[in-house]
Amino acid sequence: MKKWSILIIIFIIVIVSWQFASTYHQSVKGKQSDEEKAMVLADKKYQLKDVTNVQTYFGKDTFYIVKGTNNKGEKVIVWVPKDRKKHDMIMKKEASGITQAQARSLVENERNPQEIKSVRLGMERKLPLWEITYIDEENRFTYYYVDFESGKFLKRYSLSQ
Repeated sequence: MKKWSILIIIFIIVIVSWQFASTYHQSVKGKQSDEEKAMVLADKKYQLKDVTNVQTYFGKDTFYIVKGTNNKGEKVIVWVPKDRKKHDMIMKKEASGITQAQARSLVENERNPQEIKSVRLGMERKLPLWEITYIDEENRFTYYYVDFESGKFLKRYSLSQ
C-alpha cells in the first residue's frame, strides 16, 4: 500500500513538473517569435540592411524596439507596436535623439541616484522616450522618463521597496 502511495505521488510530481516546463517553454518561445515578427515588420517597412538589437518595452502599451542600419548606412531605431491596429510604427535616426549615455547622465546629474538599474528605449502616447530605472536617495525604485529627441523630463514615479 505504501509503495502505491509513493508511486502515485512521484507520478503526480512528474506530471506537474512536465506541465510547468512545457508552459514555460511556450511562453519563452512566444516572446522570441514576437520579437522576430517585429524585426521582419521593421525590415519590410524600412528596408533595414541589418538588425543589431531588439528589445521589448512594457509600458502602457507593448512596443518592440528594433535597432539597425538602413540602406544608406544610417543607424536607425524602429518602434514596432504589439497592437498595430492601435499604433503606427515609428522610425527615427539614432542621431536624431540623445544617446543612452546622455539619458543616464541626465538622471545622475538631476536626481543623484544610489544605483541606476537600467536605461532603455520605450514609447508612450506616440512619443519615443528613454526609461531610466534607479534606486533613489530614499531607497525607492524609481522610473524616470525623458524625451528621446530633446532629453526633456516627461515624468517620474517611485515605488517603495
